[in-house]
Amino acid sequence: MNTKYTIAFVLLSMTQFMFSQSSEKPAGSKRPNIVVILGDDMGYSDIGMFGSEIQTPNLDILASSGVRFTNYYTHASCSPSRSMLLSGVDTHLNGLGNMDEWTAPNQVGKDGYEGNLNDKVVTLPQLLKDSGYHTYMVGKWHLGKSPDKIPAARGFERDFTMLDGMGSYWDMTNMTALVPNTLYTEDGKYLTKLPKNYYATRTYTEKIISFIDADHKDGKPFFAYVAHQAPHDPYHLPKDWRNRHMGQYDVGWDMIRQQRLKKQKEFGYRVRFG
Repeated sequence: MNTKYTIAFVLLSMTQFMFSQSSEKPAGSKRPNIVVILGDDMGYSDIGMFGSEIQTPNLDILASSGVRFTNYYTHASCSPSRSMLLSGVDTHLNGLGNMDEWTAPNQVGKDGYEGNLNDKVVTLPQLLKDSGYHTYMVGKWHLGKSPDKIPAARGFERDFTMLDGMGSYWDMTNMTALVPNTLYTEDGKYLTKLPKNYYATRTYTEKIISFIDADHKDGKPFFAYVAHQAPHDPYHLPKDWRNRHMGQYDVGWDMIRQQRLKKQKEFGYRVRFG
């Protein structure tokens, strides 16, 4: 991210993050820019600062200079976790009591199991936008596909978004086989094609930087939700990235696990399993 911006990288809880509903800033204060980076299906020990052999230098710098949470729990599945992150409300109240794709017969038509982020909750970007923030999103949404459920309808001023739960990193191929093409939106409009030379991780990053650059001179703070597909399957990597760890895992997962655990103990983390 461009170093000319002062940015607070945080994982937010709606019950802990307080701000004025007015667009006027309190005298003598400066509201921080906020960036939330979400890694999809990533274990906490996959980051270098938490014991990984994978090189994540930029995230390690953020962890070293900030606060590291070592007792955090996520939901058992994808969209319910996202719904709580963006609303601060339990999944059985916000519409994602279960993933839409996994809705059981006894859950169909029941309140709290709508399969999308329902209208009974207000979202974090909605509150921040009302408070005078720019609100941007890139990456995976997985909280609804109809026009009243997409990011532009839930508080995001600008977006470049994959609406589905998974898809190709290279094109619009849908990997779930339910429909042939993955759905995307940009600034609230459904896309029929992706940008030239599209690659999910790179394109999402370029888009969020472009959103920030376009508005930075107006003096308003921003909230950027960067919800990468990576490292969720189908594990589509450019060859140079894929080859960086060739042979590194030949020792097997049991050995890798022990190596990571040893590093975590050296870092001073109190590690518990089960």
